[in-house]
Amino acid sequence: MQKASSISRAVKFLKGNPTARVILMLAILFGVTYGGVEVLRIGLRTESPLMVVSSQSMVPTLNVGDIILVRGVDPRDITVGTIIIFHSPSNYDMAIVHRVYAIENQGGTPFFVTKGDNNPAPDAWKVPPQNLMGVYVARIPYVGVLSLELRGPIGVTLIILLVALIIAIEYNESKPSKRKLQ
Repeated sequence: MQKASSISRAVKFLKGNPTARVILMLAILFGVTYGGVEVLRIGLRTESPLMVVSSQSMVPTLNVGDIILVRGVDPRDITVGTIIIFHSPSNYDMAIVHRVYAIENQGGTPFFVTKGDNNPAPDAWKVPPQNLMGVYVARIPYVGVLSLELRGPIGVTLIILLVALIIAIEYNESKPSKRKLQ
């Protein structure tokens, strides 16, 4: 019985407090977004379980804007032809999605020669196993296009305006109407 009264007090508080409603909505959105990614990160054993394809190097297999699912894997289990996701050997902060073109063993350690399906030649580098993020598992076509667009200045401005609009609507709906006052 005590639990029901606590819930009803919380509901009454939220109905009368638009700031609390906005904070609750943002907390739920944040929790679902980042909590879901964290569950995937643990379940798929990779630092980045979802990625958006941002170049045409893998066309027609993967297109710009495709969201791909990435699964962590032991580097020794990778074979020629596997699509891998890795940190660029020349810029660790950049993730690349390419197909394994060849595997060269150096002292028992596999190094991957990669090539984008749409590129004329293999990449100039060899990918060391410590740069491996995982292997391609599946894709959701073009769903990530919006994500790519929102990364620029126009997208950031749009997100800020949408959050401001949500807050304005919440506050506007919480004001007592003139009809009720009369």
